[in-house]
Amino acid sequence: MSRPLASPVSIARTTAALLGLALTGGVTLGAPPDLRGTDTPAASQPTPPASDAAAPSGLLTDAKPLDPAAADALKIEPRSAEDESAKPAQRLPAGTAAYASADPDAPVVFPLPDAGVSPAAPLPEVPDPAAAAKAGGVDVTLLRQAIELYRKGKVADGDRLRDQFEDPAARALLEWMAIRAGAGIGFERTVAFTRQNPDWPAGPLLRRRAEEALLSERKSPATVRAFFGAARPASAPGKFALALAFRADGLEADAADLVRDLWRSETFGKSLEAKVMDAFPGVLTRIDHRYRMERALLKEDWDSAGRAAAYAGGSYASLVRARRAVEDKSSGAAAALAAVPPSLRNDASYILSRAQWFRRADKAAEAAAVLATAPANPDVLVDGDEWWVERRIVARKLLDLGDARTAYAVAGGHAARTPEKRIEAEFHAGWIALRFAGDPASAATHFAEAARAAETPISLARAAYWQGRAADALGQPEPARDFYARAAQQPIAYYGQLARAKLGQTRLALRAPADLDGTARAAFDDRLCVRALRLLGAASLKELALPLYIDTAQRLTDPAELQALGDLAVEMKDARALVAIGKLAVQRGLPLDAHAYPVIGIPTYETYTAVPQVERAMVFAIARQESQFDPRAQSGVGARGLMQMMPATAQRTARRVAAAYDQDRLTSDPAYNARLGQAHLGELMEDWRGSYVLAFAAYNAGGGNVKKWVDAYGDPRKSEVDVVDWVERIPFTETRNYVQRVMENLQVYRTRLDGKSALLIDGDLKRGAR
Repeated sequence: MSRPLASPVSIARTTAALLGLALTGGVTLGAPPDLRGTDTPAASQPTPPASDAAAPSGLLTDAKPLDPAAADALKIEPRSAEDESAKPAQRLPAGTAAYASADPDAPVVFPLPDAGVSPAAPLPEVPDPAAAAKAGGVDVTLLRQAIELYRKGKVADGDRLRDQFEDPAARALLEWMAIRAGAGIGFERTVAFTRQNPDWPAGPLLRRRAEEALLSERKSPATVRAFFGAARPASAPGKFALALAFRADGLEADAADLVRDLWRSETFGKSLEAKVMDAFPGVLTRIDHRYRMERALLKEDWDSAGRAAAYAGGSYASLVRARRAVEDKSSGAAAALAAVPPSLRNDASYILSRAQWFRRADKAAEAAAVLATAPANPDVLVDGDEWWVERRIVARKLLDLGDARTAYAVAGGHAARTPEKRIEAEFHAGWIALRFAGDPASAATHFAEAARAAETPISLARAAYWQGRAADALGQPEPARDFYARAAQQPIAYYGQLARAKLGQTRLALRAPADLDGTARAAFDDRLCVRALRLLGAASLKELALPLYIDTAQRLTDPAELQALGDLAVEMKDARALVAIGKLAVQRGLPLDAHAYPVIGIPTYETYTAVPQVERAMVFAIARQESQFDPRAQSGVGARGLMQMMPATAQRTARRVAAAYDQDRLTSDPAYNARLGQAHLGELMEDWRGSYVLAFAAYNAGGGNVKKWVDAYGDPRKSEVDVVDWVERIPFTETRNYVQRVMENLQVYRTRLDGKSALLIDGDLKRGAR
């Protein structure tokens, strides 16, 4: 049996060796490297046989742009109203990033913009006469006009129209829209809505709006203290308002504690920063300012970091300049690092910047040595999740260089904070130990840690599957079978499906809860928020209905009621809402498998015969991952519509199939988009000789990148290459996740569309085999 890598002695020895390299002069800055390179893999040692396939024509230039320099570091983080420094999704359409995260272990959350859509934009669509007939006598045209006024901040005008409605659901909906749009309706009115409608979803938003009003309206200390009598503040304005109330009541220590928590944990702008500093002089220490600076640097919020550095005084501004130069890949990064005074070179930001600088200079061993000097205290690191991202990139680079032991030490030394990042870190450490260092005992330890932290179907299935693989490698067939059986309990997850294949299970049965009985269904349909959703559907306001569907789904706990909510989305022909409802349910372990995979999102269309045909289930699998069935979706890089076609790719595909090309139709005509998308999939299947894995990867990252990965990691169509490992070695986090999600989607959609429950994932992974 292999010597365990995960023992404290083993990890300590490897870390000590790296630390020795860093401390004995083995790691020096030297001349500035060319930081314009990419994080794509270097040649592995030994290098697998390169594919003899040429890069598919046209795919090198028309691929949807991923930042190649980001490589494995690619992060998809939804931009929220409270965290304007968060990075937007690289490719995903606005509003969908929240439930298409590249992090497979992250819980599904939906921090959608408060107003639903931009207040400056006109209301989408027009009322459908057939749908409007279901509005129960409510004038949906007048409803739309009132909503538009609130979205423009015209509260008095909106109120005049609202007063014309007698229907309680219409009135509640309009009040909610005014609150959500941030129309400034005030503290008393916001609180009154909450009290009058205790079952209305969106509690966190309502509370945040009330907390904002407490501060902006300068409510009395008694009012503030009374509001927070049952719950602590949930926002920066709320914390500041309560701190002011504490001080007014002579509770100086409580006020100081809350101000320090506000300063360290919340993201807010220059104006509120100045108010806090003015109101509480002398409360915040240099340590508080350093913490805020470190947090802002990790978020790449340079303005906030610069202000915090100025508050801290001394030479902290040099740290900000160095960190920004490294993140920006500036040619002056080395000089900026060298300009940091020796007294600050043990600072966490400096260590992280230096490690990143070496890694981008293709000096992975030196980067690993620097990471070995990182503080162990998570409070000093500030955000262990961000540190884990850098460790993940370095570990993967070391794998590409054939240094599995150091890669393991880097991954195993993580200080990831959130469950999803801890799971990812433990998986990486275990995978490296099992598949590259030949140490299944250590791998089993890490996979067990991942399993303990896992809660969502994807992470539960992945941890259990790899526990099974480790047990197999240890010669423990019975425990291995138990682990595979545990993973197989997640039938819609990629690794759950692989586990079923391991067990010889050839069927994929989807789960569904029992329906509500007649009485319960009538009570559900009579809920104010459900009636409001019907009104939004009748008014053809799907964009504004989506947040309310999400809020409602997050609040419901009964599977049958969630099923009924999904049924309403089906009735309203809202596939995007159905995806959201289904995902929220299945991530909580509730059996809404069918609703999580809608079959209403793509209209009927004719296929082109000039390219190879692909199965209809594949089109649905791609569309679900690309746009969540939003026909008008547009990404920041220009991808459009259901299938997120890049205009240049769509134009070339149209030319190939002798079809008229109309860019506007990519977002106005979902059948046109789906038809071209299916044709492009046919092209990719032809280019990659029938390989589903390579075609899916190319759809997401482009053929040029896929060719590099085939050269570096081998051709997954060849029998000597483990295709499961090949997918895990994809260096782009988004693409790695994308291939797995589309593959699992495909299995489910075959069942949904064809009524057949055959599980073909093993064969799908090996398609195109030679």
